[in-house]
Amino acid sequence: MKIKTLRLRSFRNYPQLLLHPPAGVTVLFGENGSGKTNLLEAVHLCCLGKSHRAGSDREMIRNGADSAAVQLTVEREDGLHDVGVRLYENARKRKLIYINGKTASRIGELFGHATAVMFSPEDLRVVLDGPDGRRRYMDMLLCQQRPSYFYALQSYASALKHRNALLKGEDLRQLPVWDEALCRTAVPIVTLRRSLVRELSPLCRDHYLYIGGRENETMDLEYRGCLADSDEIDADMLRGLNAHREEDLRRQTTSFGPHRDDLFLTLSGKDMRSFASQGQVRTAALSLRLAAFDLLEKTQGEPPLLLLDDVLSELDPDRRRRLLSRIAPFQTLLTCTDLSDLTGASPACVIRVDNGTLTEIE
Repeated sequence: MKIKTLRLRSFRNYPQLLLHPPAGVTVLFGENGSGKTNLLEAVHLCCLGKSHRAGSDREMIRNGADSAAVQLTVEREDGLHDVGVRLYENARKRKLIYINGKTASRIGELFGHATAVMFSPEDLRVVLDGPDGRRRYMDMLLCQQRPSYFYALQSYASALKHRNALLKGEDLRQLPVWDEALCRTAVPIVTLRRSLVRELSPLCRDHYLYIGGRENETMDLEYRGCLADSDEIDADMLRGLNAHREEDLRRQTTSFGPHRDDLFLTLSGKDMRSFASQGQVRTAALSLRLAAFDLLEKTQGEPPLLLLDDVLSELDPDRRRRLLSRIAPFQTLLTCTDLSDLTGASPACVIRVDNGTLTEIE
């Protein structure tokens, strides 16, 4: 998969932009705040329908504009795929998604046209913070790998919302109905997350070993949750809901189910959140993204787009060199603030970014 064109209008600090990145690694070089990350964010928006960092879509609209538009054209083995997203300042207007010139009725239709894996500084929180970010990592990867998973997540979230609403009221007569819905919709989520982690763990281990360069450090992943080892997911889910009903009524929320799952990360058998250094955490976060890249390439039969935001600054020279060597064959958009970080690398293109202006460096 390769980006043919990226078009922006009133997106972040870009009034207008047309970019044709070459195959291989394109380096976006410039000071912090110049707009480098905004380009990666625009690609991410077209691939996943949302920003990797913005709290709301309106944050991505250029100051003073009433809307923003992003259009991404990618070339895949089956031909060109054209994806567009339009955002509105007016909160009453919903985000519009266009696929090959037609308006999509649901955001789930977006998945499978353009796929991307992105590393950003926010990924360090995936390793260090609570389980929410690690669940999101699994879920967004599965949505790109299997678009049907997006609808499974939506169904589970809807059932969970209804059940939690009932727990806050006095009429519990419908609770068994939503218990049954929650059990039914939990099955594909647990099944696919469990399978995903089995595939990811050896890939992460290999990437960590290659980038880290230390044979005595082993990274492993473990899927943890109340149903992680279940052979009868729907039945065990129902038993768990019944066992926790009194607690749920007291807390007015559902305490049992895959919405509380976690992806447990270890380094040489120890909890990474407690023992890993900053360099080890960064290498682990990178390994998660590169493993996701491998898995998407295997699933779709071609590599996805690779977006690396400020990945080099905190890596030592050896890890930097090994990472650049590994990504060299793939179309990659990489941001950096210091060109000396690229010592020894041969990117296909280096572009200086200065407040929304792009200049190719010879």
